[in-house]
Amino acid sequence: MLSSDSTPNHAKWMGSLIVNLQSLELAFRGFLYNCETGWTRQRGSRFFDDMAKGQQLEENAFTNYDTLRELIKKFNKEVQSRHLNIQVDPAIARIRDSLAHGRIASLSPSLDEPLRLVKYSKPSNNRVYVTDYHVLTGKWFDEQTEMVGKSIQSVVEAMALFEGQKHSS
Repeated sequence: MLSSDSTPNHAKWMGSLIVNLQSLELAFRGFLYNCETGWTRQRGSRFFDDMAKGQQLEENAFTNYDTLRELIKKFNKEVQSRHLNIQVDPAIARIRDSLAHGRIASLSPSLDEPLRLVKYSKPSNNRVYVTDYHVLTGKWFDEQTEMVGKSIQSVVEAMALFEGQKHSS
């Protein structure tokens, strides 16, 4: 549990959820990169160390432009193809998209009132639809952070199983 419901904690809760979402994306990318390379360390593979702006790298699962939604789909397909009973809920991408593209506002000048998150559709005929609406309480952040944390554990579990399959073959 992150904390009690109060807006002053909003930044801490938001930061925790965003870092967890970024960790999940990194885990997916590492997993899919290992699937591409046969789970063997690739000579010259560098992703964070000694980087320079403008440097060119090979495109792969770690460096490509896949969205979180695409990464989840690829992960689920990969574990399904190996008959593992592990799946990650694609709804996580919707939360990430709401945070990235939605509007966050308070309905009150009081710091004790929770913030609101609203995401709208792309316009059609000069109209938009509300695609997501959340009251950003401590409970909401706890639920989202827990869901993302369980997904990270699923990726870690799949990595261990895949590595075990590699060593047993």
